[in-house]
Amino acid sequence: MNAMPAVALPSGSGVRPRPLGVPSTPSTPSTPSTPSTPSAPLRLTRRGRMVASAVAALLVTVIFLLAAAAAQATSHAPSPQAAGQNLVQMVVRPGQSLWSVAENADPDQDTRAVIQQIIDLNALNSDVVVAGQQLWVPRG
Repeated sequence: MNAMPAVALPSGSGVRPRPLGVPSTPSTPSTPSTPSTPSAPLRLTRRGRMVASAVAALLVTVIFLLAAAAAQATSHAPSPQAAGQNLVQMVVRPGQSLWSVAENADPDQDTRAVIQQIIDLNALNSDVVVAGQQLWVPRG
C-alpha cells in the first residue's frame, strides 16, 4: 500500500490536515437535533400572577360599569330631583311631537320651558320622541 503524505497547514489555523487523495465530503449545515421531551407547562411568576389578577379585576370592573350604565339608560323611574315634583307618566301617541306633549302636559306654562323640563326629567338626548315611548311630564 502506498501511504500518502499529509498536507502541511500553517499552525494555528484550526483546520485539521487531510491526507492527499481522500475526497472531501461537502459540508452541509447540520440542524441540531431537538429533544423529544415535551415542553414544561407554563408557570407564572409572582409578578405574572399579580398582573393577571389586576387584568381580571379591571375586566370585571368594566363589565360592571357597562351593565350599570345600560340599566340606568333603560330606567323608567324619574330622577331624584323629579321625585318631589308633581309628575305623571304618559305614553306618546302616534303623530305626537315633544311640543304637543308639552302643550298637553301644562298648557299654562311656556311650552319651551316645559319641553326642557321633559328632556331633563327623562334624560333625553334630543327632542325627538317616538310613538309608544313613556315619558314623565309635569302635571299642569
